[in-house]
Amino acid sequence: MTFRKIASAALLTVVAFPALASEKVLVKAREVILRHGLLTAEELRCSSIEVVRSSMPLANLTVRERHGGKCGGDPQTAPRRFDLWIDLATGAAQWDNNPEMDMQPVPRSR
Repeated sequence: MTFRKIASAALLTVVAFPALASEKVLVKAREVILRHGLLTAEELRCSSIEVVRSSMPLANLTVRERHGGKCGGDPQTAPRRFDLWIDLATGAAQWDNNPEMDMQPVPRSR
């Protein structure tokens, strides 16, 4: 195997790993949001979740409204709903959906 092929294979592995890690973070975020009743299933369908930072075991995400199509609203806007911090090891989560916009534990599971 040539150096070029080895280097290309290594690069693909490095590039693919963050994508897999981000997908796991997004799955966990959706699970936390629904289990704790932070959004309804309909609200979640009309939301986007952005991984701001993820360094195991902590993930920092921003949840925004998604507009257009079945979600209605101006597709040129994406208002922020809340930020969400998740400890991926324990499942503990905090969010800032309160008047002070302080990070606080999410409500108990439903």
